[in-house]
Amino acid sequence: MMALLALAVTAGFGRVSEERRIVGDQQAQLDALAVAQSGLERYVALRDSAPVPNDSVAIPIGPRDTAHVVLIEIRPDNGTTSGLYVIRSRGVSHGAPRFSANTPPAQRTVAQYATWQAVSMDVKAAWTAIAGLRSESGTGTLNGNDACIASAPAVAGVAVPVTAQSGQGGFSAPPTPTPPIRWLGPLPANAKDSVHIDWNSIVTGSVLQPDYTLTSESGWPMFVPANWPVIRVDGDATLDGGESGQGLIVVTGNLTVTPGFVWDGVILVGEMLTVSGTGPRVRGAMVSGLNVKLGMTVNDSRSGGPSAPGGDIDLRYDSCNVNAALARFGHLTLIANAWTDSWPEN
Repeated sequence: MMALLALAVTAGFGRVSEERRIVGDQQAQLDALAVAQSGLERYVALRDSAPVPNDSVAIPIGPRDTAHVVLIEIRPDNGTTSGLYVIRSRGVSHGAPRFSANTPPAQRTVAQYATWQAVSMDVKAAWTAIAGLRSESGTGTLNGNDACIASAPAVAGVAVPVTAQSGQGGFSAPPTPTPPIRWLGPLPANAKDSVHIDWNSIVTGSVLQPDYTLTSESGWPMFVPANWPVIRVDGDATLDGGESGQGLIVVTGNLTVTPGFVWDGVILVGEMLTVSGTGPRVRGAMVSGLNVKLGMTVNDSRSGGPSAPGGDIDLRYDSCNVNAALARFGHLTLIANAWTDSWPEN
């Protein structure tokens, strides 16, 4: 009788132990699934540049768990069709109670298709001057032909309203822009609606978060070739060779560029943009007079003339530099109904 009782007790303990292992394994699998999904979502949220064809990274999830994320290119971006990718995340969880030293960590894999949504700029011209442009230097270059190796269609050399804020013609030559002028409407109030830039959101800080926020050119960051920063100036600035570099410049007030200044990328100016002296060079795109979009009166921008002696800018549209300056604002977009938790590892 005692032997039978001992056997029954032993069997009961064995059954309880087995149930504990089953429950622990189930919990571990659920934890691993959560780790995998968290890793996928974090990878998408943290991606701040266009994906390389094949990318992999290990993302810590909590103190003990890890998501091993791999991005695989299915279709490259060809300029008209977005790149298509699959993001696979393998979660490895050590968190759930396990009842054998020989039990390996739980693992689950999830995957989802995604596309890369690049941020683009509606470039009207190499220099878009919403309030008009007084060009009185007689020399210089205002060229809308794309300088990028992977050339995009040309834009106008200059885009302006027919009549500037001053009441004079929207553009005074020389130099003659190439291709010819693009007219943006009769007056600055009309021209502003042709420029599809959400200037109010930029000024209020809800978009285009800056890396550096200044009140003048003082404190301008050191140029780093690998970086394309966003530099914001709240107020006026005068830039020379010491402020040369690449990226996106946002100036809410007036901007003056002087000899030696060289910039690759995008320049957005709320008030006047004045070119003073010989030799400033820009490869990308410039927009001035954006405060007109806020209902403000803005004076004509100037290149040369009594207030800006010389004023010989070397300006050429470059789609590669424009795209590079905006690349960080692109993002991965997960495709709905394209998720699976049974994606093969290889």
